[in-house]
Amino acid sequence: MVKGIIGGMTDYNHQSFSEIINDLNKEKERTKDFKNRIEENVEILTKNSYWTKVLVDFKNIIAYSLRHYDNAISEFEDIVKDLNIEVKEHHIRRLNKIAKVAQEINVDVGKIWHSKYMIEEYGNDDFYKLESIYRDTRDMAVSLLDTANIAERLNDYVGKTNYNRKKNNPWISGSFYLTIIIVAISGVAVISKMVHWSLLPIIIISGILIVGIVGVLQLKNDDRITDKSFVSLMTEIFKRLPLINKSTKGK
Repeated sequence: MVKGIIGGMTDYNHQSFSEIINDLNKEKERTKDFKNRIEENVEILTKNSYWTKVLVDFKNIIAYSLRHYDNAISEFEDIVKDLNIEVKEHHIRRLNKIAKVAQEINVDVGKIWHSKYMIEEYGNDDFYKLESIYRDTRDMAVSLLDTANIAERLNDYVGKTNYNRKKNNPWISGSFYLTIIIVAISGVAVISKMVHWSLLPIIIISGILIVGIVGVLQLKNDDRITDKSFVSLMTEIFKRLPLINKSTKGK
């Protein structure tokens, strides 16, 4: 939807669920554009050494803002994927957090800029880029204030699940996993006759880990877990690899 003239005052009360999803995607793209523009100007000023003349307080708030905008982009992407499965209370809290930090940035960057930079510096091309960095950083912060209003409207949909979401046939998935397990057991049986018995624990552990990896990949394919959950689960699986190393060293 079209944003209100005053930051944080856009009314989302009439928005449908699909419109909220669309607005979150737009907010993600808007944040990307602002963040890229800020980083490009910082890079230009860094290359011509003007950035070294900039006050530390200002550089710090810009670096902090860029980290927040990067996190906001990740959160928008992750939350939208989650919402297509089920709306939960933690989505509301996360969106409100984005808005809360944005408000802090809006206030702090304004105080630092107006207390440190004087009008006589105008006329310097590098200073114009520095001013653009300030303006884009603050404009982005103000834009993210509306995230709290999106969260307020989204609160009406907590508990909503997408029953129309495409699901894989459980019989197909079940047959696939059954085949994997049968193949794994058959493989263990065959290999057990070919290798020393002391290596069997390694083979069994490896088979279990492979089945686990296939299961996580299936969940990711079905969009039943987010990217963060996928990475977390895969990390936990690979943490079990030392079991194989220990078994190998022991033999």
